[in-house]
Amino acid sequence: MKHLILFMLLIITCFRPNKACVKNRVLIQNDLGVGRNLELHCSSNHDDLGIQTLNYKSSYIIKFHEELYNATKWNCSFRQGTHLEYYYDVEVYNEGDRLFPRCGQLRVWTTRLDGIYFTRKLSIPSVLALRWKKK
Repeated sequence: MKHLILFMLLIITCFRPNKACVKNRVLIQNDLGVGRNLELHCSSNHDDLGIQTLNYKSSYIIKFHEELYNATKWNCSFRQGTHLEYYYDVEVYNEGDRLFPRCGQLRVWTTRLDGIYFTRKLSIPSVLALRWKKK
């Protein structure tokens, strides 16, 4: 009985919402150039953030905690160009198979004319990850 109580306390400690767990962030930046807007539409397993328009040098941040029983994924559709003819559907965050949620993760996606750049740290320059597709 003593072991069962200890086991239950351990489970409750591990799986209850933890205020000390810093939210994960996906940062999306528009670096397309003066006068060029980025249209984005992001959604996860349970949330749809709707269509957003970012002006040049603007950013959009998605903050969230990972889910315990369902791998957290965020997908965003990026569109740009005079007639939104350039696009890419990007999985901007994927928790993967994990026993315990991660805290304080960062994913940075920067859109430029030649493509979409990615990094996991603001202190490390982003690298070209994807080239725009054209309709």
